[in-house]
Parts: sequence; C-alpha cells; structure tokens
Amino acid sequence: MKRYTHLNHEERVIIEHYQSLGLSLSCLAKKIGRSKSTLSRELKRNRNKTGYNPSTAGRRYLVRRQRPSKLDKDLSLQTYVVDRLHEGFSPETIALRLKMTGHLEGLECCSFETIYRWLYKPQQKKEKLYRLLTRAHAKRGRRKRVHRGVIKDRISIHERPNDIEARQEIGHWEGDLVSFKGNRQHLLVLHERKTRYTATFKLTSKTAEETLQTILTFMKSLPKHLRRSITFDNGSEFARHQHLTQKLKMKVYFCDVYASWQKGGIENMNGRLRRDLPRKTDLSLLPCEELEQIVLTHNLMPRKVLGGYSPLEVLANHFGRDILFLFNRGVALR
Repeated sequence: MKRYTHLNHEERVIIEHYQSLGLSLSCLAKKIGRSKSTLSRELKRNRNKTGYNPSTAGRRYLVRRQRPSKLDKDLSLQTYVVDRLHEGFSPETIALRLKMTGHLEGLECCSFETIYRWLYKPQQKKEKLYRLLTRAHAKRGRRKRVHRGVIKDRISIHERPNDIEARQEIGHWEGDLVSFKGNRQHLLVLHERKTRYTATFKLTSKTAEETLQTILTFMKSLPKHLRRSITFDNGSEFARHQHLTQKLKMKVYFCDVYASWQKGGIENMNGRLRRDLPRKTDLSLLPCEELEQIVLTHNLMPRKVLGGYSPLEVLANHFGRDILFLFNRGVALR
C-alpha cells in the first residue's frame, strides 16, 4: 500500500495551472496522481478570497501544522504529562486519568492522540521525549517461542469455565517465572486476573518444589475467595501443581504449548516489570525493599483496561474501600 505524503510546492503549482484551465476535480486528481478528496481539502483549506495561489497555500499549510497544541499552551498540563511519562504511564492511561481526576487536580483533559502528537513535534523530538514511551521504535515483533515439556495430569485451559475467561469474579490468578542473568536467577510472578494486582517473589532455584512452596505460602495468606484458580504455562517449575488442588482446593489450568497469549494478563505484566528489571539485573544484589517498591509502583499504576483505575484501587473497592490516588494531592477517600 502506498504511503501517504503531504502535498509539496511543485504539486500546488500544477494544481493552480490545471485549475486555471478549467479542469474538473476528477481530471485534476488523475493528472497529478492524488485522490479527489485530497485535492478537495487542499482547495477548501488553503485558497484565498481571490483564488488558489501555491505560495499562499503552502504558508497556510505550514501555519496550521505548527499551531501550538493544548500542551504547548498549558504548562501545568505539560508538566503533569511529562511527570507521568517518567513514571511509566502510557499516553492512553494519562488521558484516562485526566478524564477521571483532572478536575480534582485543576487540570484540563486532553486525548492520548494529543499527547502522542506533542511528543513527536520537533522540539520534543529534539529532547527525545519519545524515549519515555514503552516502545520508542515503530517496528514491533513477537518474542521467540520456547518449547515446553508435557506436564502430567494437566487440565487444559480449554476446560476453564467461561466466567474465569470473562474476569467476572476475583480470585483467579496467573503464574509465570521471569528469568535473569543468563537464566540463572528467577522471579516468580503471580497476577490476579480481574484486578490486575501483582505479587513477585525471588527464587533461589527453578525447582518445582521451591516454586510450589512459594505459591502455597502466598496463597495461604489470602482469604479463600481470593484463591479460586490459577493458570500456568507448561514450564517444568509448575510440575507439582496437584498439591495446590489438594491443599488449597484451587483449580489449576495450563495453556497450550506455544500459546503464552492465553494468559495475556501476566505476559503484559512481565513486560511492564522488564522496564525496571531488565534481563541483566542481578537479583542477588537487589534489596527486597527495592523490589517491593517496584511492584508497588506497578500496582499503583492506572490501567487503561481498568478504566483508568489502578490495581490497588480496584482491589480496595472489592473490600468496600472507595480509594482514589491523586498524584498531585495524595489519596482521596470517597
């Protein structure tokens, strides 16, 4: 598919020439290889009272393109957006959060598209603010898939009830391991499907026994209605899954091989954690307090999928506490 480009000065000169000859818009479009709608917009937006002039049309185009955005005109809003980007928020989440709490913080709302456009304006590109986005590059690819062995007595994710799939009730988890230092260090990640609340635990080894005991310790600390089921991939570290069912009455399900997208919530969370914990991180040198702070930051991060609320706000709401975090003013109890 041909990539769209804006009209240049030479094309505007041709438009003026053929228009002076009385050619119709359709014929003119065929002559210069542009769509009829493109020419219609050009003539409507950039013509003078006396007619169409290529030089004047070009100047009108540049003035409209360089028009200051809402963020250029509102320094408080600009500061808020940049601060949130530094904290790892996406433009979509910032826009949602402004819609929810902007009036409480004395800020005007703006769309995520406004934020993206502002980030890629010449001045912001010069400051390289686009690097604050999750993906600074346009090219996107899939991760290489790794073959997993078959786990005994596994229950397929296809047997999982639809209400779990639809995230209709709290207490259904996803589990995964995140590896560091050449696959020699591991972090257990547990992710609640409805609230998107996440807990992490350092492991001294990747054995099924240690993984099981860590999960058991955490799940035993929760109320029964918060430990209904858990979904894993086919890693050997989850081979002792039967004990979760025997000791906690939790249903355990497994994704298909090569189908990590079937537990997309935790895969998304792993990607978020990688922003703060790249593969080269040495977990043995990372204080537990620092790891807890990183996870807390992500649990306080507003999520687009949660309507702009954070996992902790949604979890608190489940327990009857109506809490709203205001980033400029602290916590509001409603």
